[in-house]
Amino acid sequence: MIRVSSGYGFVALAAFCWSLMTLLSKILFAAGLSPLEVSFWRASFGCLCFGIHAASSRALGIRPSHVLLFMAWGMMSIGGLFYVFFMSMHYSGAAMGEILLYTAPVWVAIFSKFISHEAVSRQRWLAICIALCGVVCICFSGGSLQAKTSVTGIVCGLASGFCYALQYPFFKHWQKYYRTEVLYTYMQLGGALVLLPFIHFHTPYSAQTWPAILMTAVFTGYVAFWAYGQSMKRIPQVHVAVFCNLEPILGTLWVCLFFGENFTSIGWVGFSLILCAVFLLALERRSEHAA
Repeated sequence: MIRVSSGYGFVALAAFCWSLMTLLSKILFAAGLSPLEVSFWRASFGCLCFGIHAASSRALGIRPSHVLLFMAWGMMSIGGLFYVFFMSMHYSGAAMGEILLYTAPVWVAIFSKFISHEAVSRQRWLAICIALCGVVCICFSGGSLQAKTSVTGIVCGLASGFCYALQYPFFKHWQKYYRTEVLYTYMQLGGALVLLPFIHFHTPYSAQTWPAILMTAVFTGYVAFWAYGQSMKRIPQVHVAVFCNLEPILGTLWVCLFFGENFTSIGWVGFSLILCAVFLLALERRSEHAA
């Protein structure tokens, strides 16, 4: 019972820490940092935190072939995710970027049909259709900045959901063999390295910028991923998926309260539809697990 209770506590902590990304991104963009810079610092300092954690338990010594595999996967599922996620926030608003990220379970459902060749139930198809309707509403609303619709912001938001979905099966498989801190040390290293060649540091960093960068890395690049990994060890993956829905709700709340972002009426309809679709998918998987 204690193990299960701690699992729910860990996933709630992960969702809360990830939700802070909406606030921190607004601060860093206002300081003049580009989405690429924010992504790089999040991955590099996150890698450093995980590396120190793993080294303290003497767990970094793994097979070289696995190091290369984790780094290669991290280039796409960490480096790619961080960059397109921040691009979506930059062009369409933090709240819109957050909710489009949570199309990830829809991508997972599609993968199961066309890659794993699993049978797709009516409930899953219904959830996919509801999510697509929600995406359409969100996209035509102009985003949470209520500006002209940004195609770049929409595409990047959907791409972030795709990259996020890639982490689920990979992490679930390799967690059987390696600790969370080991996996994310090498995955975030790969993410940082793939971003580094494209960065141009034009904006001087102020004394206020570095604390925001460090908070981004520690809370959203390290603590959140570590807590997520701990929750996956303790409670079913479907329960983790349900509780992670706290993230877009909290993230949207923060920027609405502190930065005045808001959706139009049709945008809020889309927001609700996407969350409904994710809950439907999670509930279906929960019933399968119970069976």
